Amino acid sequence: MMLPDPAAHGMTFNGQPFDIEPLPRIIDGDVWTELAAGVEQRARALDRFLADVYGASSPEDAEIVRAGRMDAAVIRRAPGYTGLGHRVPGGTVRARVTGADLVCSGSGRDISDWRVLEDNLRMPSGLTFALAARQMTEEHHPELIEAMGDRLVPVTGALEMLCSALRDRDASDHAVLLTAGEDDPSWDEQRIIAEAGHFAPRTCDQLEVVEDAIEDGKSVLWDRVDDRQVDTVYLRVAESRLADGVPGIGDALAAGTVSIANAPGNGLADDKAVYVSVPEMVRFYLGEEPVLQQVRTWLCADPRQRLAVLDRLDELVVKPVDGYGGSGITVGPECTRAQLTQRRSEVLADPASFIAQEKVDLSTLPALDGTDRHVDLRIFSLMDTTGTTTVPVGLTRVAPAGSMIVNSSRGGGGRDTWIVYR
Repeated sequence: MMLPDPAAHGMTFNGQPFDIEPLPRIIDGDVWTELAAGVEQRARALDRFLADVYGASSPEDAEIVRAGRMDAAVIRRAPGYTGLGHRVPGGTVRARVTGADLVCSGSGRDISDWRVLEDNLRMPSGLTFALAARQMTEEHHPELIEAMGDRLVPVTGALEMLCSALRDRDASDHAVLLTAGEDDPSWDEQRIIAEAGHFAPRTCDQLEVVEDAIEDGKSVLWDRVDDRQVDTVYLRVAESRLADGVPGIGDALAAGTVSIANAPGNGLADDKAVYVSVPEMVRFYLGEEPVLQQVRTWLCADPRQRLAVLDRLDELVVKPVDGYGGSGITVGPECTRAQLTQRRSEVLADPASFIAQEKVDLSTLPALDGTDRHVDLRIFSLMDTTGTTTVPVGLTRVAPAGSMIVNSSRGGGGRDTWIVYR
């Protein structure tokens, strides 16, 4: 499927054009293979973690907690630990799509140069922007693509891979993309995926839960527009909006009459305090050593760690535990005295809501305006009942000039990412 040229067709995020640098970022194919293996490993471990926690009656009863490998208080405090997550039937693949954000502090030619900054298991977005960046290269610099020959990994079929992973039922079943509508910041991406995967875009008020005689009185999700039962939902609204906007959705989930991707409750796996325990999850659930390293992190809920953070507030990156999209982040070296004072007050008032991380010296790439821009890399892994795979497409996100925050919601852009084998 052809994607719109962002410049010509208004590919936007939050109403603003998504800025794409004209020259690609090149990642060695052998390094990519290792990165993909590490991301898939984390996705499997996190999916097992979610099944463990939500399959238990309380955090204290989760296997990883009973084994003394994780503190129940971290789970209990997490805003993403929700009652709706407990309504998802056992055996469900909860993390159908995972977006792992990686940073590189060296040349990037060795796996040890890379760190996982965070995992995204709620609504990882950005694949269509990566594909749009490749389309721009193909349209405006075809000679570069041609020169690489078969060394360059093609992105053909990536969107179809994503859409297939979002469904766990027959492709003929009725699937909807639950959206906030055209005012949603990522509406451009949503409409492209809806078209490619044959998802009917719907808002919460267009769906309702009813008891269906055909399903032996079980609760089912009903599409008021098409007047038919919904089998699969691709969730692109906040879980709270789903719960409030579609009363009874938990009953349909528990009955197994509808599948929601990614599953409600996945915000627990995105929690920055839970992130600290992912290496231990890999060891506990998979019996493996982590392929990828992650950034050193402090839990402000812990009194001793909190003191260490406050002593180095001007050096560290402080984040809300449930934040995403770059919201609420303070980068110590970039902050004014007033901003640091404000952040200190927030941490002291509600320490459990924050973590702190070492500031990683992100690699940079030259931009068209002559500045060097910080970049990260988002890799998308897909999971179904048969296993885990990685989309052969990377989204390189580019920070605005003078910033280290690459998120689109904070004005970041992107560039084409080439996976090249020797």
